Amino acid sequence: MCSYLVWDVKFRHWRKSGHLKRVSLVALVSLVVCFSVLLLLGYSTQSKIPFGSKIQEISAEQQLIKEEKQRIEAEKVATEEKDDQIKDQLEAALDVADEERIFLTNKNESAIITEDWFSKNQQFIDQLSEDTDREEYMNRFKSVRDVFLN
Repeated sequence: MCSYLVWDVKFRHWRKSGHLKRVSLVALVSLVVCFSVLLLLGYSTQSKIPFGSKIQEISAEQQLIKEEKQRIEAEKVATEEKDDQIKDQLEAALDVADEERIFLTNKNESAIITEDWFSKNQQFIDQLSEDTDREEYMNRFKSVRDVFLN
C-alpha cells in the first residue's frame, strides 16, 4: 500500500509538472520514427522484409510485359512488311497476266500463264496474313485463270 501511495504521489507530481506529457510525447514520436524507418527499409528492393521483394517481383513482371509488347510489335511490323512484299509480287504477276491477255488475242495459248505460274502465285496468296487480302487475290487470280486456261 505504501508503494502505491508513493507511485500515486509521483504520478500526480509528473502530471502536474508536465513531465508525463513530455515523456509520453517522446515515446510516441520514437515509436512513429521507428515504425517509419522499418517501413521505408521494408520497401527497399534488397530488403528481407516482404515489401521489398514484392516491389522487385512487380518490377520484374513489368519489365517482362514491356519486352513482350515490344516483341509483339516487332512481329506485327515484320508481318506487315512481308505482306507488302507479297502483295507487290502478286500485283506484278497480275500485270504480267494483263499484258499476256493482249497477246492472247493474237495467239491461242500463253507461254507465261501456265498451271505452274498459278500454283506459284497461289503459294504467295496462302502466305498472306489477312483473310480479306487472301480472298481478294484469290478472286482476282480466279478470273485470270478463267480467261487463260478455259
